[in-house]
Formats: sequence, structure tokens, C-alpha cells
Amino acid sequence: MTDRGEDGAAAVEFALLLPLLVLLLFGIIQFGIAFNARIQATNAAREAARMAVIGGDNWADLGGGVSFWNVVETKAGLGNLTNCSLITDNVVGGNLTVSFDFPTHLVIPFMPNPPSWRTGTARASMRIEQISAVGGPGGC
Repeated sequence: MTDRGEDGAAAVEFALLLPLLVLLLFGIIQFGIAFNARIQATNAAREAARMAVIGGDNWADLGGGVSFWNVVETKAGLGNLTNCSLITDNVVGGNLTVSFDFPTHLVIPFMPNPPSWRTGTARASMRIEQISAVGGPGGC
């Protein structure tokens, strides 16, 4: 015979653990989304650095009337970029660094998102192959 005092114990244990398991599942999914956004942004920063080191005549029109930072934003595919900067030694063989902040769009249920989780920073550096137009692309 079974002890009648333990009927439903598994259901109660499941009900207690289910919220934690759901939180863990959504946390893993959101981490994957944030990691993917970081990979996309890093790739866009690398592509931007590559465009800048090969030299350009007009930062405002890289083809089709599209500016440098608009091309970077399109390649990133993450929404509006902020704090865009292009730092260069402006000599062949020197370094050029492209950096910008991108939105992460984290939504973790039942947890507040601190401001530091709302944006990420992408940065890429390359060796300058050819001097670009004076003035740089400006900000985004």
C-alpha cells in the first residue's frame, strides 16, 4: 500500500520549480540573442574599418548617396547606432579604429534591465593601407 500523505507531492515540487526553469530558459534564449547581436556588431565594425583603411574620396557618398555610417548601420542590422567614432593615425601603416554603441534589446522576464545592459560596444582596428579623404566620416 502507498502512503496517502504523499499524494500530489510531485505536482507541488514541479509547481515550485517551474518558474525557475522558465526563467533559466528565457535567460539562455536572451543570452543567445545578445551574443548574436554582438557578433553582428563586431562584424559590422570590422567591415567599417576595412572600408575606411582602403581609402575613400567622399565619406558622405560611398555609392548611391549612402554615407559611411549609414552603410555601417545597414551592415550591423541592429537599429540605430550611437557614439560612433573613427580614430586614425592618418599615415599609411598606422592604425585606424572604428567603434560604436549598438542596442541589445534584452528582455528577461521578471528582471529589471540596468542601463548598462541596453547597449553594447563594437570596436575593430586595422592597419591603414591608403589615406582616406580629410575630415573623416564624422559622427553617426
